[in-house]
Amino acid sequence: MDQRLAILNSIRKISERLGYEVLCADPEFSYSFDLVLKSLKEILIVKIVPNAGFLTEEGSRSLISFARFIDAYPLVLSLQNRNEKIEDGVVYTRHSLPIVSPGTFEDYLKDEEEPMVRAGPGGFYVSIDSAKLKKIREERTLSLGDIANALGTTRRTILMYESGMSASIETAFKMEEFLGEEIMSHVSFLWKIMDDKVQPNFKKMREFERLVNNELQKKGFLIYPFKKSILNFLMEDQESLFLGGIEEELLRFSRKMVSMQKLSEMTDMDSFLIVKKVREKPSKDTVPIIYYSELEEFQDKEEFKDVIRERRNI
Repeated sequence: MDQRLAILNSIRKISERLGYEVLCADPEFSYSFDLVLKSLKEILIVKIVPNAGFLTEEGSRSLISFARFIDAYPLVLSLQNRNEKIEDGVVYTRHSLPIVSPGTFEDYLKDEEEPMVRAGPGGFYVSIDSAKLKKIREERTLSLGDIANALGTTRRTILMYESGMSASIETAFKMEEFLGEEIMSHVSFLWKIMDDKVQPNFKKMREFERLVNNELQKKGFLIYPFKKSILNFLMEDQESLFLGGIEEELLRFSRKMVSMQKLSEMTDMDSFLIVKKVREKPSKDTVPIIYYSELEEFQDKEEFKDVIRERRNI
């Protein structure tokens, strides 16, 4: 079993045991993400890349845009960053995405334990609880110079710590030892990324996908395509947001339907699947099916949305 699959199986089992709703991506549709985990308070979109150094900007944009549209937290799990080990308890970043070790994420799932350290240029850093530091100093009538002398630094540096500046691990430990209290803050690896660079990308698209996206755009929808994923695109207008699938190979039809149905349920979003070949008369399904020949005939987006509603099995 390869490293990625081993990590995926481990996280899936732990998440299911802890009561998360889990969608595990079909290996054939796993470019954008590998796992969707939903609890009562959050949705996590997880991508597993054993070596974070190989995380591409294109793959990152895909993960970011998907998480953004379904209001979820994107996260990458890795074991290495180029030739360096991804340490437990440390948050790394690449292409704006948070990266942690599988062990760090497992600790969060089990105990909601967040890391204390973040990786940055030149080493590891921690966040100082600036309000607590200032309160301790004032209560003990310590001057900025008193703490600065104990740490071998300047008054200005201590003032900057009280203003929110991060510190090296060594400095933080010295400060805690001098004060006799914990002043380091946890570092969350769950953040929403509002990326203004998220734009439709129609490069390297199969011809049938291109035809479908063009038709939907003609109807008045905005389309955000994905490469090799459970869904092929996100579609929106001023009133609605949909998860869209495209399938021209009948052998993969059932597998994609199951995945899209689960994703639709977890995100509380409507979904539909556009297929190339007509198999039978359209029926009501949890994921409505639209034939491409029908898509060409719809007059506008309202007619298209009406058909989706009619064929949804609710």
